Amino acid sequence: MTQELTAIELEESPSSELFQAVLDMAQAAKAGNTSGWLAARYSGLPLEDLAYTCTEMLGILIENNAIREGVHPADMWRRVRTAGVDEFG
Repeated sequence: MTQELTAIELEESPSSELFQAVLDMAQAAKAGNTSGWLAARYSGLPLEDLAYTCTEMLGILIENNAIREGVHPADMWRRVRTAGVDEFG
């Protein structure tokens, strides 16, 4: 049985604002744009929520990278801990 989505179900989730802020922070950090990172960081969202969302996204990226490379996620976590971010991805 299929279920139709209503307009209410299609509205942005409460975490979408956090997700967007974290994406903005990540994009600015990757570009070396400190002022852009600070602007996203101080967007008015709680630091704890931003930190949790960042780490949640990092975990997803690490495990997806393991799948892409055909290695066990535990091995990828170990590799990232050992080699650091410069060797990731």
